[in-house]
Amino acid sequence: MTLARLYRSLRRHAPLVGNFVDKDLKGRYIGSTAGFFWSLVQPLLSLATYTFVFSFVLDSRWSAQQPTSQVVLMMYLGIVTWGCHAEIVTRSTGTLIDNGNLIKKVVFPSEILPAYISMSALANLLIGVALVLLGTLVFGYAFPAADPTPPDWLPSPGERGFEPLRLGLSLLSVPLLLALHLGFSLGLGYLLATLNLMIRDVGHFTSALITIWMFGTPIFYPEAMVRERGFGWVVDLNPMAWLVEAYRGAILFGHWPEPLMLAKLALVALASLWLGTRFFFKAQHRFADFL
Repeated sequence: MTLARLYRSLRRHAPLVGNFVDKDLKGRYIGSTAGFFWSLVQPLLSLATYTFVFSFVLDSRWSAQQPTSQVVLMMYLGIVTWGCHAEIVTRSTGTLIDNGNLIKKVVFPSEILPAYISMSALANLLIGVALVLLGTLVFGYAFPAADPTPPDWLPSPGERGFEPLRLGLSLLSVPLLLALHLGFSLGLGYLLATLNLMIRDVGHFTSALITIWMFGTPIFYPEAMVRERGFGWVVDLNPMAWLVEAYRGAILFGHWPEPLMLAKLALVALASLWLGTRFFFKAQHRFADFL
């Protein structure tokens, strides 16, 4: 019933959600000459920065012979995936307080606030994914790296070369991954927005947790490295680690997500969304009192 109530409300207020998303995206670049063009420029600047730091300075690799182009695309896809999650969670945490004037003065559907933040974050994620797809076309087909097929007899994963970039039917799984991604993040957003309204320290705790969580997710390093050092449980209990690996496999290498991983991710996403919205709606009638 809780999720059905959320769906009905968002459907009824879809134009209002759209207006908030439009205002949010435009508001980021008000006064700038390039305007919305910065949505493309910023990811490219980030890509150049991460390429220099992690590929040339730190020389990060998932395997011994992996080319820089693959490292950059794998890291960048992890970064935009994490950035969407972090934006939804952190901005949703403070959204009820930031929009207290709307909640107190009029009959306002406060449940649209975390939802519009999610849609805005999704728009930026899609821009990043489009850049990754372009990079996959360029470095996987137009300018492929030499000798992408590793010999089977090499014993060590680090010696097996690298897998070629390729686009495949696995791209059809990306909408499902996006839906599970948003469900998980939005559920946390509803939960933390409500808690932060009751206990203002939650916002500070969330900011610290997001930073720790990011470095506990295999974005800048391979998952195998964590497991080799005996911390595999960190990845096994981290839904964002599952998402990052699933996105990489589906978008960069033509791999379908593993059914077990999808089942776990669907369970966690539904649980997060149900728990977050249930807590939100139960406390909604008291929001004005907390403000």
